[in-house]
Amino acid sequence: MRILVIDDSKADRELIITHIKKFKKRKKIETDECNCLKDGLNKLKSFHYDVIILDLVLPESDGIKTVKTTLEYLKKIHKNIPIVILTGMEDYAIGMEAWMLGVKEFLIKDEIQTQDLSRALNFATNNNSNIKQKSILI
Repeated sequence: MRILVIDDSKADRELIITHIKKFKKRKKIETDECNCLKDGLNKLKSFHYDVIILDLVLPESDGIKTVKTTLEYLKKIHKNIPIVILTGMEDYAIGMEAWMLGVKEFLIKDEIQTQDLSRALNFATNNNSNIKQKSILI
């Protein structure tokens, strides 16, 4: 499994990757990271990813616009990659709107635990027919 983490905070990217490393022992998981949406979209064009972990607030995009931009780009490049939102914004209305657009999970950074991220990635990828190695539970 290959995961793209798009978050402008280095500390938050490191936290996410630390959580992933805790369940990485059971499955082969590669992570790539970007600190802005533009770089993330470029990586999506160039590489295959099984899931995207996306922050809602990035230098060049904010809130639901970030989700819409990412989904439009995925459609443009003909890729169906599930998105898991991991954000500091405790705005469940945005979470519901993102879910209605097709985002698989919406997690709050201050509340995240390893098992939450593992569950979110499992749910996101188990509904995607492109995934061969599905379960990554710790």
